[in-house]
Amino acid sequence: MRLDHSSRPGVPTRAPHRGDRRLLAVASAVGCLALYGGWRLFWFLTDDAFIAFRYVSNAHLGHGYVWNAPPFLPVEGYTSFLWTVLMDLAWRVTGVEPPDSANWISLLFACGTLTLAGRMLLRLDWRERLRPWRAAFLGLMFAYLLLNRTFLAWSSSGLETAMFNFLVLLWASAMMSAPADARRLALAGAAAAALALTRPDGLLFCTLTAAAVLVVAFGARDRRVARRLLLAGLSPLAVVVAHEAWRLSFYGAWLPNTYYAKVTSAWPQSGARYLWSFTLEYALWAVAAVAGWTLVAALRRGGRLRIPPVGRHELAARAPAAAGVLSLLLHFAYYTFVVGGDHFEFRVYSHLLPLIFLAVVWSLNRLDRGPKASLAVAGAVLLLSLPLPWTHWALTKDLQTREQTHVLRMPVAPSWPAPVRWYAAAFDRAQAWLIPHHVGMRHQEHKIFWQTQLGYYPTREQGMSLGTSRYATIGLPCVGVPSWMMPHVNIVDVLGLNDYVIARTPLPSGIDMMAHSRRPPAGYVDSYLPNLLYDGKVWFVRERTPPLTAAKIAELERTWRERADAGVLRPETSGPQSR
Repeated sequence: MRLDHSSRPGVPTRAPHRGDRRLLAVASAVGCLALYGGWRLFWFLTDDAFIAFRYVSNAHLGHGYVWNAPPFLPVEGYTSFLWTVLMDLAWRVTGVEPPDSANWISLLFACGTLTLAGRMLLRLDWRERLRPWRAAFLGLMFAYLLLNRTFLAWSSSGLETAMFNFLVLLWASAMMSAPADARRLALAGAAAAALALTRPDGLLFCTLTAAAVLVVAFGARDRRVARRLLLAGLSPLAVVVAHEAWRLSFYGAWLPNTYYAKVTSAWPQSGARYLWSFTLEYALWAVAAVAGWTLVAALRRGGRLRIPPVGRHELAARAPAAAGVLSLLLHFAYYTFVVGGDHFEFRVYSHLLPLIFLAVVWSLNRLDRGPKASLAVAGAVLLLSLPLPWTHWALTKDLQTREQTHVLRMPVAPSWPAPVRWYAAAFDRAQAWLIPHHVGMRHQEHKIFWQTQLGYYPTREQGMSLGTSRYATIGLPCVGVPSWMMPHVNIVDVLGLNDYVIARTPLPSGIDMMAHSRRPPAGYVDSYLPNLLYDGKVWFVRERTPPLTAAKIAELERTWRERADAGVLRPETSGPQSR
Protein backbone atom coordinates (compact mmCIF):
# COMPACT_ATOMS: atom_id res chain seq x y z
CA MET A 1 0.00 0.00 0.00
CA ARG A 2 1.57 3.24 -1.14
CA LEU A 3 0.56 6.25 0.94
CA ASP A 4 2.07 8.85 -1.36
CA HIS A 5 2.03 9.62 -5.03
CA SER A 6 3.80 7.14 -7.21
CA SER A 7 5.60 7.53 -10.48
CA ARG A 8 4.47 4.13 -11.74
CA PRO A 9 3.09 4.25 -15.29
CA GLY A 10 -0.67 4.40 -15.43
CA VAL A 11 -1.12 5.62 -11.86
CA PRO A 12 -2.46 9.15 -11.47
CA THR A 13 -0.07 11.53 -9.76
CA ARG A 14 -0.54 15.00 -8.36
CA ALA A 15 1.02 17.31 -5.81
CA PRO A 16 -0.71 17.62 -2.42
CA HIS A 17 -3.52 20.12 -2.85
CA ARG A 18 -4.15 23.05 -0.52
CA GLY A 19 -7.80 22.07 -0.49
CA ASP A 20 -6.86 18.74 1.10
CA ARG A 21 -5.27 20.57 4.01
CA ARG A 22 -8.39 22.66 4.55
CA LEU A 23 -10.57 19.56 4.30
CA LEU A 24 -8.39 17.70 6.79
CA ALA A 25 -8.37 20.63 9.22
CA VAL A 26 -12.16 20.93 9.23
CA ALA A 27 -12.77 17.18 9.36
CA SER A 28 -10.22 16.70 12.15
CA ALA A 29 -11.72 19.50 14.23
CA VAL A 30 -15.18 17.96 13.96
CA GLY A 31 -13.78 14.46 14.46
CA CYS A 32 -11.86 15.41 17.60
CA LEU A 33 -14.99 16.97 19.09
CA ALA A 34 -16.85 13.73 18.41
CA LEU A 35 -13.93 11.76 19.84
CA TYR A 36 -14.16 13.79 23.04
CA GLY A 37 -17.75 12.58 23.42
CA GLY A 38 -16.73 8.96 22.89
CA TRP A 39 -13.78 9.38 25.24
CA ARG A 40 -16.11 10.57 27.98
CA LEU A 41 -18.54 7.72 27.29
CA PHE A 42 -15.84 5.06 27.73
CA TRP A 43 -13.66 6.93 30.24
CA PHE A 44 -11.99 4.55 32.69
CA LEU A 45 -8.72 3.69 34.35
CA THR A 46 -7.37 0.17 34.57
CA ASP A 47 -5.91 -1.12 37.79
CA ASP A 48 -2.70 -1.83 35.86
CA ALA A 49 -2.36 1.86 34.96
CA PHE A 50 -1.65 2.63 38.61
CA ILE A 51 1.47 0.47 38.44
CA ALA A 52 3.19 3.11 36.30
CA PHE A 53 1.76 5.79 38.59
CA ARG A 54 3.56 4.08 41.50
CA TYR A 55 6.91 4.29 39.70
CA VAL A 56 6.33 7.98 39.00
CA SER A 57 5.42 8.50 42.66
CA ASN A 58 8.63 6.83 43.82
CA ALA A 59 10.62 9.06 41.48
CA HIS A 60 9.00 12.09 43.12
CA LEU A 61 9.86 10.65 46.53
CA GLY A 62 13.52 10.53 45.48
CA HIS A 63 13.87 6.78 44.85
CA GLY A 64 13.87 6.73 41.05
CA TYR A 65 11.74 4.42 38.92
CA VAL A 66 11.48 1.56 41.41
CA TRP A 67 8.58 -0.52 42.70
CA ASN A 68 9.60 -0.63 46.36
CA ALA A 69 12.06 1.84 47.83
CA PRO A 70 15.55 0.71 48.88
CA PRO A 71 16.77 -1.56 50.42
CA PHE A 72 14.48 -3.48 48.03
CA LEU A 73 16.22 -4.00 44.69
CA PRO A 74 14.90 -2.24 41.56
CA VAL A 75 12.50 -4.08 39.27
CA GLU A 76 10.97 -2.80 36.03
CA GLY A 77 7.26 -3.60 36.21
CA TYR A 78 5.95 -0.54 34.40
CA THR A 79 6.67 -1.83 30.85
CA SER A 80 6.34 1.61 29.22
CA PHE A 81 9.35 3.80 29.95
CA LEU A 82 8.34 6.69 27.69
CA TRP A 83 4.78 6.81 29.06
CA THR A 84 6.12 6.81 32.62
CA VAL A 85 8.53 9.64 31.83
CA LEU A 86 5.77 11.62 30.13
CA MET A 87 3.48 11.40 33.17
CA ASP A 88 6.42 12.22 35.43
CA LEU A 89 7.13 15.37 33.40
CA ALA A 90 3.45 16.33 33.35
CA TRP A 91 3.33 16.10 37.15
CA ARG A 92 6.52 18.12 37.63
CA VAL A 93 5.54 20.82 35.13
CA THR A 94 1.81 21.18 35.82
CA GLY A 95 1.40 19.74 39.30
CA VAL A 96 -1.29 17.36 37.98
CA GLU A 97 -0.88 13.82 39.31
CA PRO A 98 -0.86 10.84 36.90
CA PRO A 99 -4.39 9.55 37.65
CA ASP A 100 -5.72 12.97 36.63
CA SER A 101 -3.43 13.62 33.65
CA ALA A 102 -3.10 10.20 32.00
CA ASN A 103 -6.42 10.10 30.19
CA TRP A 104 -6.12 13.67 28.94
CA ILE A 105 -2.73 12.80 27.46
CA SER A 106 -4.26 9.68 25.90
CA LEU A 107 -7.03 11.79 24.36
CA LEU A 108 -4.45 14.03 22.69
CA PHE A 109 -2.72 11.01 21.17
CA ALA A 110 -6.05 9.58 20.01
CA CYS A 111 -6.83 12.91 18.31
CA GLY A 112 -3.41 12.74 16.70
CA THR A 113 -4.16 9.24 15.42
CA LEU A 114 -7.46 10.39 13.93
CA THR A 115 -5.85 13.36 12.18
CA LEU A 116 -2.87 11.38 10.92
CA ALA A 117 -5.14 8.65 9.56
CA GLY A 118 -7.06 11.31 7.66
CA ARG A 119 -3.85 12.73 6.22
CA MET A 120 -2.74 9.29 5.10
CA LEU A 121 -6.07 8.68 3.38
CA LEU A 122 -5.94 11.96 1.48
CA ARG A 123 -2.39 11.20 0.29
CA LEU A 124 -3.25 7.81 -1.20
CA ASP A 125 -2.77 7.21 -4.93
CA TRP A 126 -6.29 8.23 -5.93
CA ARG A 127 -7.68 7.05 -9.25
CA GLU A 128 -9.34 9.69 -11.38
CA ARG A 129 -12.82 8.21 -10.83
CA LEU A 130 -12.58 8.32 -7.03
CA ARG A 131 -10.45 11.42 -6.48
CA PRO A 132 -13.44 13.85 -6.34
CA TRP A 133 -14.96 11.69 -3.59
CA ARG A 134 -12.05 11.92 -1.16
CA ALA A 135 -14.13 13.88 1.36
CA ALA A 136 -16.77 11.15 1.42
CA PHE A 137 -14.18 8.45 2.06
CA LEU A 138 -12.60 10.62 4.75
CA GLY A 139 -15.96 10.94 6.47
CA LEU A 140 -16.49 7.18 6.31
CA MET A 141 -13.08 6.49 7.83
CA PHE A 142 -13.65 8.95 10.66
CA ALA A 143 -17.05 7.36 11.29
CA TYR A 144 -15.43 3.91 11.28
CA LEU A 145 -12.97 4.94 13.98
CA LEU A 146 -15.32 7.11 16.04
CA LEU A 147 -17.94 4.35 16.18
CA ASN A 148 -15.40 1.65 16.97
CA ARG A 149 -15.62 0.50 20.59
CA THR A 150 -12.00 -0.56 20.73
CA PHE A 151 -10.75 2.78 19.39
CA LEU A 152 -12.91 4.68 21.89
CA ALA A 153 -12.06 2.48 24.87
CA TRP A 154 -8.32 2.83 24.35
CA SER A 155 -8.52 6.59 23.98
CA SER A 156 -8.49 6.48 27.79
CA SER A 157 -7.53 3.66 30.26
CA GLY A 158 -4.48 5.30 31.87
CA LEU A 159 -2.22 2.95 29.91
CA GLU A 160 0.18 3.87 27.12
CA THR A 161 -2.03 2.34 24.41
CA ALA A 162 -3.19 5.56 22.71
CA MET A 163 0.41 6.81 22.52
CA PHE A 164 1.65 3.49 21.13
CA ASN A 165 -1.12 3.48 18.51
CA PHE A 166 -0.26 7.00 17.37
CA LEU A 167 3.42 6.14 17.11
CA VAL A 168 2.70 3.00 15.07
CA LEU A 169 0.64 5.04 12.60
CA LEU A 170 3.31 7.76 12.43
CA TRP A 171 5.96 5.13 11.79
CA ALA A 172 3.82 3.41 9.13
CA SER A 173 3.20 6.75 7.43
CA ALA A 174 6.93 7.38 7.16
CA MET A 175 7.84 3.84 6.09
CA MET A 176 5.14 3.50 3.44
CA SER A 177 5.53 6.90 1.83
CA ALA A 178 7.64 7.78 -1.17
CA PRO A 179 10.32 8.84 -1.71
CA ALA A 180 12.47 7.20 0.97
CA ASP A 181 14.59 10.30 1.49
CA ALA A 182 16.60 11.36 4.53
CA ARG A 183 13.69 13.27 6.07
CA ARG A 184 11.32 10.31 5.94
CA LEU A 185 13.94 7.88 7.19
CA ALA A 186 14.70 10.20 10.10
CA LEU A 187 10.99 10.31 10.95
CA ALA A 188 10.72 6.53 10.70
CA GLY A 189 13.78 6.07 12.91
CA ALA A 190 12.49 8.52 15.51
CA ALA A 191 9.06 6.89 15.57
CA ALA A 192 10.60 3.42 15.86
CA ALA A 193 12.81 4.58 18.73
CA ALA A 194 9.80 6.07 20.50
CA LEU A 195 7.92 2.79 20.00
CA ALA A 196 10.75 0.83 21.61
CA LEU A 197 10.75 3.21 24.57
CA THR A 198 6.97 2.88 24.82
CA ARG A 199 6.72 -0.91 24.76
CA PRO A 200 9.39 -3.61 24.32
CA ASP A 201 7.67 -4.91 21.18
CA GLY A 202 8.81 -1.64 19.62
CA LEU A 203 12.23 -3.28 19.32
CA LEU A 204 10.81 -5.22 16.37
CA PHE A 205 10.02 -1.96 14.57
CA CYS A 206 13.54 -0.69 15.30
CA THR A 207 15.14 -3.82 13.88
CA LEU A 208 13.25 -3.73 10.59
CA THR A 209 13.61 0.04 10.31
CA ALA A 210 17.37 -0.35 10.59
CA ALA A 211 17.32 -3.10 7.96
CA ALA A 212 15.30 -0.91 5.59
CA VAL A 213 17.66 2.03 6.10
CA LEU A 214 20.65 -0.17 5.23
CA VAL A 215 18.95 -1.36 2.03
CA VAL A 216 18.02 2.20 1.03
CA ALA A 217 21.59 3.36 1.63
CA PHE A 218 22.90 0.42 -0.40
CA GLY A 219 20.80 1.61 -3.33
CA ALA A 220 21.93 5.23 -3.10
CA ARG A 221 23.48 6.87 -6.14
CA ASP A 222 26.72 7.80 -4.37
CA ARG A 223 28.47 7.41 -1.04
CA ARG A 224 27.70 10.91 0.15
CA VAL A 225 23.96 10.32 -0.21
CA ALA A 226 24.32 6.89 1.40
CA ARG A 227 26.05 8.37 4.45
CA ARG A 228 23.33 11.00 4.79
CA LEU A 229 20.61 8.34 4.62
CA LEU A 230 22.36 6.15 7.19
CA LEU A 231 22.87 9.06 9.56
CA ALA A 232 19.25 10.18 9.24
CA GLY A 233 17.67 6.76 9.69
CA LEU A 234 19.97 5.17 12.26
CA SER A 235 20.85 8.09 14.54
CA PRO A 236 17.48 8.12 16.35
CA LEU A 237 17.93 4.45 17.21
CA ALA A 238 20.97 5.28 19.36
CA VAL A 239 18.62 6.29 22.17
CA VAL A 240 17.24 2.74 22.19
CA VAL A 241 20.73 1.32 22.63
CA ALA A 242 21.36 3.78 25.47
CA HIS A 243 18.09 2.86 27.15
CA GLU A 244 18.84 -0.87 26.89
CA ALA A 245 22.24 -0.29 28.49
CA TRP A 246 20.64 1.70 31.31
CA ARG A 247 17.93 -0.95 31.77
CA LEU A 248 20.50 -3.71 32.09
CA SER A 249 22.68 -1.74 34.50
CA PHE A 250 19.80 -0.54 36.70
CA TYR A 251 17.32 -3.43 36.63
CA GLY A 252 19.63 -6.30 35.70
CA ALA A 253 17.55 -7.52 32.74
CA TRP A 254 17.29 -6.86 29.01
CA LEU A 255 13.48 -6.68 29.02
CA PRO A 256 10.85 -5.39 31.47
CA ASN A 257 9.94 -7.74 34.29
CA THR A 258 6.41 -7.98 32.88
CA TYR A 259 7.76 -9.94 29.92
CA TYR A 260 9.16 -12.65 32.19
CA ALA A 261 5.95 -12.70 34.23
CA LYS A 262 3.45 -12.78 31.36
CA VAL A 263 5.06 -14.68 28.49
CA THR A 264 5.21 -18.30 29.57
CA SER A 265 4.93 -20.44 26.43
CA ALA A 266 3.26 -20.19 23.03
CA TRP A 267 -0.52 -20.21 23.37
CA PRO A 268 -1.92 -20.36 19.82
CA GLN A 269 -5.23 -21.89 20.89
CA SER A 270 -5.94 -18.74 22.89
CA GLY A 271 -4.70 -16.39 20.18
CA ALA A 272 -6.81 -18.07 17.51
CA ARG A 273 -9.96 -17.51 19.58
CA TYR A 274 -8.90 -13.95 20.39
CA LEU A 275 -8.48 -13.22 16.66
CA TRP A 276 -11.73 -15.01 15.81
CA SER A 277 -13.60 -12.96 18.40
CA PHE A 278 -12.09 -9.73 17.03
CA THR A 279 -12.96 -10.76 13.47
CA LEU A 280 -16.57 -11.50 14.37
CA GLU A 281 -17.03 -8.41 16.52
CA TYR A 282 -15.92 -6.02 13.79
CA ALA A 283 -16.91 -8.10 10.73
CA LEU A 284 -13.34 -8.19 9.49
CA TRP A 285 -14.31 -10.98 7.12
CA ALA A 286 -15.78 -8.16 5.00
CA VAL A 287 -12.37 -6.48 4.91
CA ALA A 288 -10.80 -9.79 3.91
CA ALA A 289 -13.39 -10.13 1.14
CA VAL A 290 -12.46 -6.71 -0.28
CA ALA A 291 -8.77 -7.62 -0.17
CA GLY A 292 -9.46 -10.95 -1.86
CA TRP A 293 -11.56 -9.24 -4.53
CA THR A 294 -8.69 -6.86 -5.23
CA LEU A 295 -6.20 -9.71 -5.54
CA VAL A 296 -8.43 -11.71 -7.88
CA ALA A 297 -9.03 -8.63 -10.05
CA ALA A 298 -5.29 -7.97 -10.27
CA LEU A 299 -4.63 -11.57 -11.29
CA ARG A 300 -7.32 -11.44 -13.94
CA ARG A 301 -5.95 -8.24 -15.40
CA GLY A 302 -2.42 -9.59 -15.52
CA GLY A 303 -3.27 -13.16 -16.48
CA ARG A 304 -0.90 -14.39 -13.80
CA LEU A 305 1.03 -12.90 -10.91
CA ARG A 306 4.27 -11.59 -12.40
CA ILE A 307 7.16 -10.36 -10.32
CA PRO A 308 9.30 -8.07 -12.46
CA PRO A 309 13.07 -8.07 -12.07
CA VAL A 310 14.14 -5.87 -9.20
CA GLY A 311 17.40 -3.99 -9.49
CA ARG A 312 19.45 -2.35 -6.80
CA HIS A 313 17.67 1.00 -6.93
CA GLU A 314 14.19 -0.51 -7.20
CA LEU A 315 14.91 -2.73 -4.19
CA ALA A 316 16.03 0.30 -2.20
CA ALA A 317 12.90 2.23 -3.13
CA ARG A 318 10.61 -0.60 -2.01
CA ALA A 319 12.48 -1.64 1.14
CA PRO A 320 10.81 0.73 3.67
CA ALA A 321 7.27 -0.20 2.61
CA ALA A 322 8.14 -3.90 2.63
CA ALA A 323 9.72 -3.58 6.07
CA GLY A 324 6.66 -1.69 7.27
CA VAL A 325 4.24 -4.40 6.19
CA LEU A 326 6.50 -7.16 7.51
CA SER A 327 6.82 -5.48 10.92
CA LEU A 328 3.06 -5.18 11.29
CA LEU A 329 2.54 -8.80 10.26
CA LEU A 330 5.22 -10.13 12.62
CA HIS A 331 3.87 -8.05 15.50
CA PHE A 332 0.36 -9.33 14.82
CA ALA A 333 1.53 -12.95 14.55
CA TYR A 334 3.59 -12.76 17.75
CA TYR A 335 0.75 -11.47 19.90
CA THR A 336 -1.77 -13.81 18.30
CA PHE A 337 0.06 -17.12 18.13
CA VAL A 338 2.80 -16.80 20.75
CA VAL A 339 1.39 -14.60 23.50
CA GLY A 340 -2.16 -15.77 22.81
CA GLY A 341 -3.84 -12.37 22.60
CA ASP A 342 -3.96 -10.00 25.53
CA HIS A 343 -5.58 -9.71 28.94
CA PHE A 344 -7.41 -6.58 27.76
CA GLU A 345 -10.20 -6.22 25.21
CA PHE A 346 -8.41 -6.17 21.81
CA ARG A 347 -5.75 -3.76 23.05
CA VAL A 348 -2.97 -5.36 20.99
CA TYR A 349 -5.02 -5.02 17.79
CA SER A 350 -6.20 -1.45 18.40
CA HIS A 351 -3.34 0.13 16.43
CA LEU A 352 -4.50 -1.77 13.33
CA LEU A 353 -7.92 -0.10 13.10
CA PRO A 354 -6.89 2.98 11.04
CA LEU A 355 -4.72 0.79 8.83
CA ILE A 356 -7.59 -1.63 8.24
CA PHE A 357 -9.85 1.06 6.82
CA LEU A 358 -6.98 2.59 4.86
CA ALA A 359 -6.39 -0.84 3.32
CA VAL A 360 -10.06 -1.01 2.32
CA VAL A 361 -9.91 2.37 0.58
CA TRP A 362 -6.60 1.51 -1.08
CA SER A 363 -8.15 -1.73 -2.37
CA LEU A 364 -11.16 0.12 -3.74
CA ASN A 365 -8.81 2.49 -5.55
CA ARG A 366 -7.04 -0.46 -7.11
CA LEU A 367 -10.35 -1.99 -8.19
CA ASP A 368 -11.36 1.32 -9.81
CA ARG A 369 -15.06 0.43 -9.81
CA GLY A 370 -16.51 3.90 -9.67
CA PRO A 371 -17.70 6.09 -6.80
CA LYS A 372 -21.12 4.59 -6.09
CA ALA A 373 -19.94 1.01 -5.84
CA SER A 374 -16.79 1.95 -3.92
CA LEU A 375 -18.63 4.11 -1.40
CA ALA A 376 -21.23 1.39 -0.97
CA VAL A 377 -18.54 -1.18 -0.16
CA ALA A 378 -16.76 1.15 2.28
CA GLY A 379 -20.09 1.99 3.90
CA ALA A 380 -20.91 -1.70 4.23
CA VAL A 381 -17.58 -2.32 6.00
CA LEU A 382 -18.53 0.44 8.44
CA LEU A 383 -22.10 -0.72 9.04
CA LEU A 384 -21.18 -4.38 9.49
CA SER A 385 -18.67 -3.41 12.20
CA LEU A 386 -21.35 -1.90 14.46
CA PRO A 387 -24.04 -4.40 15.61
CA LEU A 388 -22.01 -6.81 17.75
CA PRO A 389 -19.86 -4.39 19.80
CA TRP A 390 -22.71 -1.98 20.45
CA THR A 391 -25.15 -4.73 21.41
CA HIS A 392 -22.59 -5.96 23.93
CA TRP A 393 -22.11 -2.41 25.21
CA ALA A 394 -25.86 -1.88 25.61
CA LEU A 395 -26.14 -5.11 27.61
CA THR A 396 -23.22 -4.34 29.95
CA LYS A 397 -23.02 -0.56 30.37
CA ASP A 398 -25.37 -0.50 33.38
CA LEU A 399 -23.64 -3.29 35.32
CA GLN A 400 -22.17 -1.42 38.27
CA THR A 401 -21.07 -3.97 40.89
CA ARG A 402 -18.12 -6.31 41.15
CA GLU A 403 -20.48 -9.26 41.48
CA GLN A 404 -22.16 -8.37 38.17
CA THR A 405 -18.94 -7.81 36.25
CA HIS A 406 -16.53 -10.40 37.70
CA VAL A 407 -15.29 -12.57 34.79
CA LEU A 408 -17.88 -10.76 32.66
CA ARG A 409 -19.42 -12.95 29.97
CA MET A 410 -22.49 -11.39 28.42
CA PRO A 411 -24.20 -13.53 25.74
CA VAL A 412 -25.28 -11.41 22.78
CA ALA A 413 -27.18 -14.01 20.76
CA PRO A 414 -30.43 -13.94 22.82
CA SER A 415 -30.79 -10.23 21.96
CA TRP A 416 -30.49 -10.74 18.20
CA PRO A 417 -33.23 -11.69 15.71
CA ALA A 418 -33.47 -15.43 15.08
CA PRO A 419 -32.23 -15.35 11.45
CA VAL A 420 -28.84 -13.89 12.46
CA ARG A 421 -28.56 -15.34 15.95
CA TRP A 422 -26.12 -17.96 14.74
CA TYR A 423 -23.53 -15.24 14.09
CA ALA A 424 -23.78 -13.79 17.58
CA ALA A 425 -23.72 -17.32 19.02
CA ALA A 426 -20.33 -17.94 17.39
CA PHE A 427 -19.04 -14.79 19.08
CA ASP A 428 -20.54 -15.88 22.42
CA ARG A 429 -18.78 -19.25 22.21
CA ALA A 430 -15.42 -17.59 21.64
CA GLN A 431 -15.99 -15.21 24.57
CA ALA A 432 -17.10 -18.09 26.80
CA TRP A 433 -13.66 -19.66 26.40
CA LEU A 434 -11.58 -16.47 26.47
CA ILE A 435 -12.99 -14.68 29.50
CA PRO A 436 -12.48 -17.49 32.09
CA HIS A 437 -8.89 -17.66 30.86
CA HIS A 438 -8.58 -13.89 31.48
CA VAL A 439 -8.09 -13.17 27.78
CA GLY A 440 -9.78 -10.16 26.18
CA MET A 441 -11.58 -9.15 29.36
CA ARG A 442 -14.10 -6.44 28.66
CA HIS A 443 -13.97 -2.72 29.29
CA GLN A 444 -16.83 -2.69 31.81
CA GLU A 445 -15.16 -5.28 34.03
CA HIS A 446 -11.94 -3.29 34.20
CA LYS A 447 -13.85 -0.08 34.86
CA ILE A 448 -15.86 -1.52 37.76
CA PHE A 449 -12.84 -3.35 39.19
CA TRP A 450 -10.90 -0.08 39.32
CA GLN A 451 -13.83 1.60 41.09
CA THR A 452 -14.08 -1.33 43.52
CA GLN A 453 -10.39 -1.04 44.34
CA LEU A 454 -10.81 2.68 45.04
CA GLY A 455 -13.54 1.90 47.54
CA TYR A 456 -11.57 -0.82 49.32
CA TYR A 457 -8.24 0.91 49.90
CA PRO A 458 -7.55 4.19 51.72
CA THR A 459 -7.28 7.42 49.77
CA ARG A 460 -3.77 8.53 48.83
CA GLU A 461 -3.91 11.23 51.51
CA GLN A 462 -4.76 8.59 54.13
CA GLY A 463 -2.30 6.07 52.69
CA MET A 464 0.61 8.52 52.84
CA SER A 465 0.77 7.97 56.60
CA LEU A 466 1.06 4.18 56.32
CA GLY A 467 4.45 2.53 56.19
CA THR A 468 6.59 5.62 56.68
CA SER A 469 8.78 3.57 59.04
CA ARG A 470 9.34 -0.05 60.04
CA TYR A 471 9.30 -1.27 56.41
CA ALA A 472 5.58 -2.03 56.34
CA THR A 473 4.91 -4.86 53.86
CA ILE A 474 1.95 -6.67 52.34
CA GLY A 475 1.50 -9.31 49.64
CA LEU A 476 -1.27 -8.59 47.11
CA PRO A 477 -2.44 -10.07 43.79
CA CYS A 478 -3.88 -6.91 42.19
CA VAL A 479 -1.44 -4.20 43.06
CA GLY A 480 -2.21 -1.16 40.91
CA VAL A 481 -4.57 0.98 42.97
CA PRO A 482 -3.12 0.05 46.40
CA SER A 483 0.41 0.76 45.20
CA TRP A 484 -0.58 4.35 44.39
CA MET A 485 -2.79 4.86 47.42
CA MET A 486 -0.15 3.58 49.87
CA PRO A 487 3.13 4.87 48.40
CA HIS A 488 5.32 4.07 51.42
CA VAL A 489 4.10 0.49 51.88
CA ASN A 490 6.30 -2.22 50.36
CA ILE A 491 4.10 -4.46 48.22
CA VAL A 492 4.99 -7.98 47.14
CA ASP A 493 3.21 -8.49 43.82
CA VAL A 494 2.23 -12.15 44.10
CA LEU A 495 1.39 -12.36 40.38
CA GLY A 496 4.97 -11.38 39.57
CA LEU A 497 4.53 -8.33 37.33
CA ASN A 498 6.59 -6.25 39.75
CA ASP A 499 8.57 -9.03 41.39
CA TYR A 500 11.80 -10.39 39.97
CA VAL A 501 11.63 -13.69 41.87
CA ILE A 502 7.99 -14.59 41.20
CA ALA A 503 8.33 -13.71 37.50
CA ARG A 504 11.08 -16.34 37.24
CA THR A 505 9.44 -19.02 39.36
CA PRO A 506 8.06 -21.93 37.28
CA LEU A 507 4.33 -21.91 36.64
CA PRO A 508 2.08 -23.92 38.95
CA SER A 509 0.02 -26.67 37.37
CA GLY A 510 -3.70 -26.21 36.83
CA ILE A 511 -3.63 -22.40 36.41
CA ASP A 512 -4.01 -21.24 32.82
CA MET A 513 -4.87 -17.53 32.79
CA MET A 514 -3.43 -14.68 30.75
CA ALA A 515 -0.99 -12.63 32.87
CA HIS A 516 -2.42 -14.18 36.06
CA SER A 517 -0.76 -17.59 36.25
CA ARG A 518 2.34 -16.82 38.34
CA ARG A 519 2.48 -17.69 42.02
CA PRO A 520 5.22 -16.98 44.60
CA PRO A 521 7.60 -19.71 45.69
CA ALA A 522 6.85 -21.37 49.00
CA GLY A 523 7.77 -19.14 51.93
CA TYR A 524 8.64 -16.13 49.79
CA VAL A 525 5.97 -13.65 50.86
CA ASP A 526 6.13 -14.71 54.52
CA SER A 527 9.89 -14.17 54.60
CA TYR A 528 9.26 -10.40 54.42
CA LEU A 529 7.04 -10.60 57.52
CA PRO A 530 3.97 -8.83 56.04
CA ASN A 531 2.46 -6.57 58.67
CA LEU A 532 -0.03 -4.27 56.92
CA LEU A 533 -3.49 -5.42 57.95
CA TYR A 534 -7.14 -4.47 57.45
CA ASP A 535 -9.66 -5.00 60.25
CA GLY A 536 -12.73 -4.31 58.14
CA LYS A 537 -12.70 -0.60 58.92
CA VAL A 538 -9.16 0.75 58.77
CA TRP A 539 -5.74 -0.24 57.48
CA PHE A 540 -2.98 -0.39 60.10
CA VAL A 541 0.63 -1.52 60.55
CA ARG A 542 1.31 -4.17 63.19
CA GLU A 543 4.59 -4.19 65.10
CA ARG A 544 6.97 -7.04 64.24
CA THR A 545 8.91 -9.06 66.74
CA PRO A 546 11.74 -9.26 65.86
CA PRO A 547 11.74 -6.20 63.55
CA LEU A 548 12.48 -6.40 59.84
CA THR A 549 15.70 -4.47 59.24
CA ALA A 550 17.27 -2.99 56.12
CA ALA A 551 20.09 -5.52 56.36
CA LYS A 552 17.61 -8.40 56.51
CA ILE A 553 15.70 -7.10 53.47
CA ALA A 554 18.94 -6.78 51.50
CA GLU A 555 19.87 -10.35 52.43
CA LEU A 556 16.43 -11.66 51.42
CA GLU A 557 16.55 -9.84 48.10
CA ARG A 558 19.97 -11.26 47.29
CA THR A 559 19.33 -14.86 48.32
CA TRP A 560 15.88 -15.15 46.71
CA ARG A 561 17.18 -13.73 43.42
CA GLU A 562 20.12 -16.12 43.44
CA ARG A 563 17.74 -19.04 43.89
CA ALA A 564 15.43 -17.74 41.14
CA ASP A 565 18.35 -17.40 38.72
CA ALA A 566 19.50 -20.91 39.63
CA GLY A 567 16.06 -22.30 38.74
CA VAL A 568 15.57 -24.15 42.03
CA LEU A 569 12.33 -22.48 43.17
CA ARG A 570 8.89 -24.09 43.07
CA PRO A 571 5.59 -22.21 43.31
CA GLU A 572 3.15 -22.49 46.16
CA THR A 573 0.39 -24.99 45.46
CA SER A 574 -2.21 -22.45 46.55
CA GLY A 575 -2.25 -18.72 46.88
CA PRO A 576 -4.25 -15.56 46.42
CA GLN A 577 -6.58 -15.57 43.45
CA SER A 578 -5.92 -13.10 40.72
CA ARG A 579 -9.08 -11.08 40.88
